[in-house]
Amino acid sequence: MLRAILIAILSITAGILCAAESLDFTPVKRWIAKQDDFQAVTADFKQTRSLRALKSPLASEGKLWFKAPNSFRWELGVPAKTIVLRKGDTIYMIQPAKKRAERSAAGAATDKPSPMQAFGMMSFPFARDFGDFQKRFETLSISGEGTRCHLEVMPRDPQAHKFLSALRLDFNTTNGHLIAFEMATKDGSALRNEFSNVEVNPKIDRGVFDYDFTGYEVVDAK
Repeated sequence: MLRAILIAILSITAGILCAAESLDFTPVKRWIAKQDDFQAVTADFKQTRSLRALKSPLASEGKLWFKAPNSFRWELGVPAKTIVLRKGDTIYMIQPAKKRAERSAAGAATDKPSPMQAFGMMSFPFARDFGDFQKRFETLSISGEGTRCHLEVMPRDPQAHKFLSALRLDFNTTNGHLIAFEMATKDGSALRNEFSNVEVNPKIDRGVFDYDFTGYEVVDAK
């Protein structure tokens, strides 16, 4: 019986390894290499949030700005109902209507990040190189059609395994533009962002990454 169990385990392990080796990482390597050209990015996006408790997904429009190495601004809603602002190693989640902001360190571990904080999981660039990508992510699948590649990964961070079932990304293999980013959670919910009007290396006023917190309650995120 023990021998049979060991053989079964080895067979399953071998199958997993063979599946990983059969993946064609060529488009992923090209995409990661292309990100070296992105020093600044602006884009519009449509965010769709699906919850098991809701019959229909919730959709909102938004806009993002990014400037290397670690500044970004992510606004959801027009006018903005929620703003995620990163400057250096600090991230603020801002609610203008409530005059309130939560402050946290970039990359700080939480049991379950909010939908907007989840975007912070996507660092810029997504990975420094292919070796860094393999170190940080387990690749579940790679598929493509034409110039579009669909990549499904799972962060190797044990904290992410507590609530995530997968991260899904679609990108253009020719210009390296990110087309969509989706976070699927173990509770059956999903948060998808589809990007449009992407501009690479535009001139961005540094003031975009500043925010006047006068009159705001600024607290440390729990």
